[in-house]
Amino acid sequence: MKKELLIASALVGSVGLAGVAEAASMTISGSHKVGVAGSDSGATDDAVKAGDIQSAFAVSVSETTDSGIKISSGFQVLNEGTYANNSSGLTLTFTDGSKLDLVKAGNASGSHDIAPPNGGGEVGIAYTSANSAPGGIDFVGSADQVGFEYHSAADAMGVTGLKFGVSASFNEEATTGTAGAYDTGYGVGVTYVTTAGDTSVTVGAGYSAADYVGTSLSKDEAGGHVGISAVTGDLTVAAAHGSGDKVSGGTTLTQDDAEA
Repeated sequence: MKKELLIASALVGSVGLAGVAEAASMTISGSHKVGVAGSDSGATDDAVKAGDIQSAFAVSVSETTDSGIKISSGFQVLNEGTYANNSSGLTLTFTDGSKLDLVKAGNASGSHDIAPPNGGGEVGIAYTSANSAPGGIDFVGSADQVGFEYHSAADAMGVTGLKFGVSASFNEEATTGTAGAYDTGYGVGVTYVTTAGDTSVTVGAGYSAADYVGTSLSKDEAGGHVGISAVTGDLTVAAAHGSGDKVSGGTTLTQDDAEA
């Protein structure tokens, strides 16, 4: 049994300087939660009770050009006097609804990952079951901050419910060390959403590949995934499969055959 008591506050606003020419608009938002959370399963383990403090403060900056292209970025403040946490790169949003992420872009294969949902929540149950769904099958999908990811608009190519994406990153590392480094890579992904009665059905698939350099590497990373999810009210039924050669991190990069 888990109990929690939280006192929360939220902040949303915009900042501007009257009479001063500004190149972009800025929006701030945040929340602060303070409380006590505890759990007691009734088993042999001791009950746990502790303070629970969750804070967030974000800044978004954006501007729309005369041609209608929106340029946006942002960051989350971690603490006063320290660097920002989870800063985003640049995103261009075009008039047709498509987007282009530049600098710190992701992998298009992972953006279209449809997998069975795992358990959890804001202060959720520990996710430790040996037979639980992985909650994500895009384990082959590396990227580098030097690259891009393009997201199509909804109903791409005139097909209702279709979205696709492509990505590439190209850092062109040069290393002879055993630790290895990500060099270049690409990803593609597609998602199709439709309805069957009162059920929403989503199908997604993706493929990605990457080259690594380093004396410890014997093969590159490559793999794909496909998944389907059906949602009716609070009920979700999903199935997915992914496989490929995965490069594992650490002081020395290694390659493993992965499947889920």
